[in-house]
Amino acid sequence: MQLFYSNTIHDNIIFLDNDEKRHCINVLRYKINDLVNVVDGKGNLYNCRLSEINRQNCKLEVIKIHTNFNNREYYVHIAISPIKSHERLEWFIEKSVEIGIDEISFIKCKRTLRKKIRLTRLNNSAISAIKQTVQAKLPKINKIVRFNDFIIKNRDESKFICHLQASVSKKLQDYRKEIKKGSKILILIGPEGDFSIDEVNQSIKNSFHPITLGNNRLRTETAGIVACHLAHSVNGSI
Repeated sequence: MQLFYSNTIHDNIIFLDNDEKRHCINVLRYKINDLVNVVDGKGNLYNCRLSEINRQNCKLEVIKIHTNFNNREYYVHIAISPIKSHERLEWFIEKSVEIGIDEISFIKCKRTLRKKIRLTRLNNSAISAIKQTVQAKLPKINKIVRFNDFIIKNRDESKFICHLQASVSKKLQDYRKEIKKGSKILILIGPEGDFSIDEVNQSIKNSFHPITLGNNRLRTETAGIVACHLAHSVNGSI
């Protein structure tokens, strides 16, 4: 299924922006009265008819709306320390969207190397990923905040921190009885040098459960992908 993305929707009329219009008309050669499928990033899939093409607009008439398209059993929130390579960061965004993620936050830790992120570029990567993998839900991508501010303000239901200290033995699956379907799962992923001991202790004071992702030491972006997968599979949803 070929999907397009738009958040310009008014009274059963959808408009494609210039990039989507160019891909639809110039690349894929859609014509008037052709059927077009659009997602809005909010979980809705629209079956549409192409009704108007001009220099300013590519106008679609909505025929049918599929709400909560490919809805998932858990709300998955990954908070990750941004890595130095922005390409690897984009790779994390793309793969986590493929698996299914609802929210991504960036946390500035003691050992974080990258202090700024390109939100527009990351959002574009996420949009591309939902279209390619036939999904309708665009994750919320938040700007970078300090670690201590994040853990204090966050109110997600099931909270975990992945770190490499030898004392950690529990896995996410060990908490499956406490994690109910429909709940919010937040997992913290640290920088390449791991969280500091103080950051781990601070998170525990704020009701985060320490977990391990296994015996292998994973790169930050890989750890984020593994955590995303485990969050969905904790009760066998994937």
